[in-house]
Amino acid sequence: MNESRVTMQEVARAAGVHQTTVSLALRNDPRLPEATRIRLNALATKLGYRPDPLLSALNNYRHGRRATFAPLTMAFLLNFRDRQELTPWRPHQLFLDGARQQAEQLGYRLEVLYVRPDHRDEGPRLQRILQARGIVGVIIAAFPDDSIRFRMEWSQFSLVLIESQQLGLSTHMISNDQMMITRHAVSRLHELGYRRIGLAVGKRGEVNQRNGFTSGYHAEVALRRDLAPLPPLLLSGATAEDIAPALSAWVDAHRPEVIASNWPIVPEALRLAARKRSRKIVVASLDLNPDSGSNAGMRQNHRVVGERAVEQLAILMKLNQRGLIEPRNRTVVDGEWIDGSDVPPRRTLG
Repeated sequence: MNESRVTMQEVARAAGVHQTTVSLALRNDPRLPEATRIRLNALATKLGYRPDPLLSALNNYRHGRRATFAPLTMAFLLNFRDRQELTPWRPHQLFLDGARQQAEQLGYRLEVLYVRPDHRDEGPRLQRILQARGIVGVIIAAFPDDSIRFRMEWSQFSLVLIESQQLGLSTHMISNDQMMITRHAVSRLHELGYRRIGLAVGKRGEVNQRNGFTSGYHAEVALRRDLAPLPPLLLSGATAEDIAPALSAWVDAHRPEVIASNWPIVPEALRLAARKRSRKIVVASLDLNPDSGSNAGMRQNHRVVGERAVEQLAILMKLNQRGLIEPRNRTVVDGEWIDGSDVPPRRTLG
């Protein structure tokens, strides 16, 4: 109980450096060479140095007071050419809106950087920009592109992903809970009387999200013996016209009563493909958009995902945790079912 605490000054004396250098090393400050940071952290651990919690609290208070006048900046990386290209993509816009609002509330400034889809290796350029602007906190926000590679010295930065698992970066990630969103949807459709429930989701999204929608579908259907296990349809294309042929062939082969889908163009594609089909097929959204698609289904909380990403990054920045992390955390955000006229009880359809 009376053991004396090893001080930062003692670590500096043992290392033959100034106390300020040790302080920078223990905060993993990128202004020091990586080899120096590693050496001084290892020495501090060997000597038994532990930070003083009261002093840390005081420093955090002082930094918080200073942040009121000079807020730290977080970078928010988007896989679009510019703001105009971003606008039609509602989930990505909501990720940004939620992140921007939460950053402001926590005293940070959010700077958006656009990573063009035709630039395959953005690492060196981005690193130069971030370091020139003194930015150490980075959010990579739901990249649909799986060919971009970030060859960066991540030891210089605190990093959080929004989805984007295909990028292969071992760091904390925030995501909508696609698996449970799909399970909830299938369960509700079962309650409404549907027994042939189909799933039609984007192929690229399933790759990027490690098959969250299809995993949820198979898990929920397997629990209910009265549900027909239909093979999911993985969609590729940009318009209703693009997906109509594959959707029509799949519907003819498997005869779903209702289709759960995260693509708002599915209802229009069904109309285009229904020239010889009199039976109405119901569509339940897995990503409800009040402006398009079905008016019933699962509402994903994209804005909350953006908020959680900023909260996680703020923790990493305050703790001076830089670089990739193993094991990493995966935070998933719940969705909620919204009833609507487009998905009535099955008995009302005759």
